[in-house]
Amino acid sequence: MAGETLNRGFRHLIKFVTGGQESASKPPQAICKPLGVIHKIMRLFDFFKNKGKSKPEKQDRNEKPSVHELTFAQTILDIIGPTVEKHDFVLHKKEVKQYSTTIIWRKKKQYIKVNSTTYPTDYPYYYNIVLGEGENDDFFEYDWNSVAILALARVANPDTDVISYDFPDDDKVKPSVETAHKHLLAYGERFLDGDLTTFYAARKMINKDREPYKIRSPDKDGNYLTTDEPKSVEQKKKYS
Repeated sequence: MAGETLNRGFRHLIKFVTGGQESASKPPQAICKPLGVIHKIMRLFDFFKNKGKSKPEKQDRNEKPSVHELTFAQTILDIIGPTVEKHDFVLHKKEVKQYSTTIIWRKKKQYIKVNSTTYPTDYPYYYNIVLGEGENDDFFEYDWNSVAILALARVANPDTDVISYDFPDDDKVKPSVETAHKHLLAYGERFLDGDLTTFYAARKMINKDREPYKIRSPDKDGNYLTTDEPKSVEQKKKYS
């Protein structure tokens, strides 16, 4: 019950703070098969039994990566790595934690980012391949100036309605990453070659329908008002 309550509260908070944006809230699930139900339930049980009731604000730098994330990260490096490096992208960052993986390759102003989450409150777990331009470490920049690989698919096929992959377990890791690799080649080849035409079209398609992030704060009389967050208003105008 406590875990269920926390999970609901966490999702409510994220939805409120982000305004339900694609890059921050839990995206619709996609192509790869879901994790086994038993694995998911046991991970949730272990978390709420051993880790307390909330996510730590800061993660320990010595945090031990999980076997799931290590396997996933190595598979990404083995399958995705050679392709992007053949197009002159250079490994910029590799960070594998207990509940997440972040791998970034850069080529001048372009970058390719693979990120995953198996954090219990992010269930059902997922990963993305994101293509971006500019600064990959500044939230407002990468949040508005990057697109998931499958968003590029929507430029070619507007009926495509998936933006992430289910995080795979055990023997499903390699087939899942191979599928994502095929999508990268099918929809991201021009980006890999330095042609950002399709990338710009996908970015515009996504951002024109997004609303800026919201700020809810009290006025002088104690009445709460909701206003647009200024930086995201600026980024929406710039990248829509």
